[in-house]
Amino acid sequence: MDQNRITLGGAGVVLLVVAALLSGCGGGSSTTTATEAASTEAMTASPDGELLDKVLARQEGAVAAYAAVIPHLSPRLAHMASYFRAQEQEHVDAVVKALRGIKAPAEATPEEIDLGEPKTDEERLVFLYKVEGATIDEELSAISKLEAPWPRSLLSSTVADQAQHLTLLRQALGAGPLASVPKPFEDGTTPPPEGPAALAD
Repeated sequence: MDQNRITLGGAGVVLLVVAALLSGCGGGSSTTTATEAASTEAMTASPDGELLDKVLARQEGAVAAYAAVIPHLSPRLAHMASYFRAQEQEHVDAVVKALRGIKAPAEATPEEIDLGEPKTDEERLVFLYKVEGATIDEELSAISKLEAPWPRSLLSSTVADQAQHLTLLRQALGAGPLASVPKPFEDGTTPPPEGPAALAD
């Protein structure tokens, strides 16, 4: 009986060893897959990816805001706003490429920006002015936290574009040449100009 136990025990050991070897052979790809999945998850959850995704949501929201306002503007102002919207779309495309460059998904849900019920061109321009200012603020916040240098450079460029948008929007709202120039370190918080608006076609 002792001999049978030793024989069965030996066979059991052999079976366990064979099972382990087979498991090792078949499990190589699953281990690699798990490693790749963990790596992908880490990149998806990277701070830069999260920051750029938030910026992308804001930029897409800004594009939608322009699209909602443009049909209700006078022809001259609609032409200017359409130009701004096209640039905003280019910003969106660039941020999508940046996200892909760091292996992060570009699946942001556009931020919902409440249009309200503007009844005049002046009110519509003030709305767009505030949209631009808030977008600049979002991008500057991201720039200060991004780790990779090239996304910081990209967002710095978009902020410069949007500061120019603010300049032209100030002029359209009646500000003179000097009053419409961005202040040093434009951060999107400068309120729109008050007073008579130069909105004639």
